[in-house]
Amino acid sequence: MSLPWVAIQRNPISGTGNRASLIMDLIRHLKQKGIRPRLFSNRERMQELLQNHSTAAPPLCVVAAGGDGTVQDLINRYPEQRIAILPLGTENLMARYLGIRKSGVFVAEMISQGATREVDLCQMQHQRFILMASVGFDAAVVADLTEFRKGNISHLSYLKPVWRTIRSYPYEPLLISTGQSTAEITAYHAIVVNIPVYGLNLNFSPSAKDEDGLLDLIVFKRKGLFSTLKYLYQIVRGSHLKSPDVQRIQTDRIQIRSAKPVPVQTDGDASGLTPLEITVLPRAGRFIVPC
Repeated sequence: MSLPWVAIQRNPISGTGNRASLIMDLIRHLKQKGIRPRLFSNRERMQELLQNHSTAAPPLCVVAAGGDGTVQDLINRYPEQRIAILPLGTENLMARYLGIRKSGVFVAEMISQGATREVDLCQMQHQRFILMASVGFDAAVVADLTEFRKGNISHLSYLKPVWRTIRSYPYEPLLISTGQSTAEITAYHAIVVNIPVYGLNLNFSPSAKDEDGLLDLIVFKRKGLFSTLKYLYQIVRGSHLKSPDVQRIQTDRIQIRSAKPVPVQTDGDASGLTPLEITVLPRAGRFIVPC
């Protein structure tokens, strides 16, 4: 009888340096548990292997050895597979939310125990994401960072993109409609929350739930740098939802358009431009989690 196995997708950028030792710890301890690891840095080779094993000997799970972008890549490539996370990125928001430690030993033990949690996913056009999306200023910062990124990123990597965006962002109005109403809302920034975690410990919708079949839409209705800084101050304080020009809507479908294209980001990665439509996929994501 062949051994149970897992496929590990290593991010070629975040899976280097000291982080490579965490991958080696994962491989070593999986073997000790009687589980055969298969490590890939080439996404196409891993996809070919999984297609060949789709019926004969499917893996216990696929492992995202990287940051939130690697997790997003796997939920799109392998929608039928359970996913385990070895957090190696800058923020590791999904791993933090699920209580997964930055340890190969911990993740190997978690995989061997096999506890699974189902969460809602989001779909925008043909792309799935997990945590959140935003349209507006911070998405423009992410797009700028993506264009000029070289190697690993840190929080300091955002300084130049933030400065460039402050100087050039045009604050194009967003026209927003939802599945809950035919009325159209005009705003200058929009956040779509599926799971209530975000970088820098900001929390746009603390009451959002990961398996309620709904998205939390937060819209900010005033334009300009002063208003953006005011909103940021309120978000840090946790008081933004009390502001009269901030609105929270729960819905299962969101459409956003604009006269000129506006940047969009999902789970911290640049994801194109408006127009867009986002829908919820109830409990479509399956993650290996700590017992």
